[in-house]
Amino acid sequence: MISCQSKEKSVSNNQETIKTQSDVTEKRIPIWKIGQDSILEKNNPQNLDLTKHQLFIDTTRNSDFYKAYFDWKPNFSDKGGTEYYLKEISKKYKPKKISLGNFPKTWISLKRLNNEFVIYDKCDGISPRYFIDKSSVNFYAIESDSDMIYKLINISKDEIEIELRTIPLKSKTEKAIFSIGKTEYKNVFLLKYIYDDREYKELVTPLERVSEFDLVVNNCVRTKRMEFQGFDKINYDEY
Repeated sequence: MISCQSKEKSVSNNQETIKTQSDVTEKRIPIWKIGQDSILEKNNPQNLDLTKHQLFIDTTRNSDFYKAYFDWKPNFSDKGGTEYYLKEISKKYKPKKISLGNFPKTWISLKRLNNEFVIYDKCDGISPRYFIDKSSVNFYAIESDSDMIYKLINISKDEIEIELRTIPLKSKTEKAIFSIGKTEYKNVFLLKYIYDDREYKELVTPLERVSEFDLVVNNCVRTKRMEFQGFDKINYDEY
């Protein structure tokens, strides 16, 4: 017959074993992968401890995370990247200035989550953004890139199409077509970038409309974490 004392000791030992196994398992998982299976919850950043890693949906429309999009400017490295490409392209082509009128200059990448359009605030770097300058189209992400404007093919209130000149390493013909056009969804546009036999597509929104969307925030403080992988797969043929 097992005494109550022995039974309590056995339960205690089992709990310690489970706890130890859990600790070992967590230690075996790289810290940047921990928490990636979490279910995203809508939250106000003011209610969270932002000195720690937090993965959440910001719906406030006016938090510091939203404000950062409007305050963002290319840093030294970003400028160095775009200037390098334009300098290389200008060895063969001359820049041509265009007038955009009221067409938005800065565009932010969109994702889909649970059939809703959202903006992803990445752990590492910034969410992709595109800037249409008077004589170039600049691409900003982890690294920056730039193509020179050769000709404005078409522009209207809701769309633009530009012929670009780029470097030989990117395109054999050194030509590319960049376009942005509206979709049936409010404030959602389809961006296309075509060169040689390649076509890149992405959903974007004007910077001015960022506050129309929720932000999926991957707040990394001291350690890099794996980027969130749970977004919906986008079929660009639908847009």
